[in-house]
Amino acid sequence: MLKGKYVLLSLAAALVCWQAAGFDTANSGVIDPCKSTVAATAGVVLVCPLGDGDLLSATASGTNSTITLTVRDNTNTGIQGIPTTDMWLVGCNDGLLLCGGSQGSNADVATGPTGVTTFTQEPAAGGCDSGLYVVVQGAVIQQAGACQPLCLAIAARSPDYKSTAGCPLDTPCPDSKVTNADFSWFTSHYTVNIALPKPYYVCADYARNQAGNFGDITLADFSKFTVHFQGAGHKCPI
Repeated sequence: MLKGKYVLLSLAAALVCWQAAGFDTANSGVIDPCKSTVAATAGVVLVCPLGDGDLLSATASGTNSTITLTVRDNTNTGIQGIPTTDMWLVGCNDGLLLCGGSQGSNADVATGPTGVTTFTQEPAAGGCDSGLYVVVQGAVIQQAGACQPLCLAIAARSPDYKSTAGCPLDTPCPDSKVTNADFSWFTSHYTVNIALPKPYYVCADYARNQAGNFGDITLADFSKFTVHFQGAGHKCPI
């Protein structure tokens, strides 16, 4: 999916960190991914290529998982005016296929006077991932003090999981549209009859059960899936 792109992002982040470490006495005005910060409450969000899934601010897990990003330079000074198109989200395990590339998950607004912005919308994407990285101008935001990529514990799961060409078993291969291939895959995990259980797979678990928990594939998950499968199936409009 975005494997090649993520490699480039990681290299860019490493390069910026190295530069910052060598020139930490001057305000460069260039983002420092090691001094920039992100924060969010853990959650689970259903994402769709059409961009009409669960909001990060109102996730399937019942949490407000709004991502708050503060972009700073090497002197810890917030950087104002970074455009939304320069900030986006990617899957920590390269499991998401963004609709239209980075524009499928841009920030809400440009950074303010102290370098702060938010992500409240869902990524327009297919696939499945256990977490999200925040990327600014090609660099992944890092853990404070460690200068290693910070993976936010926001799981993103999409009804667009399989392509019409198919792929092995539960291997994700989204194609930016919800098709019969996705329906067949989902039903292979949807337990209609408790006497005939089907293997649980976390990527098909879009909604909490009646007890308010994840961990099984129920009518609530089927209902969410069908919203995006109805008609011709939801797809990336770009």
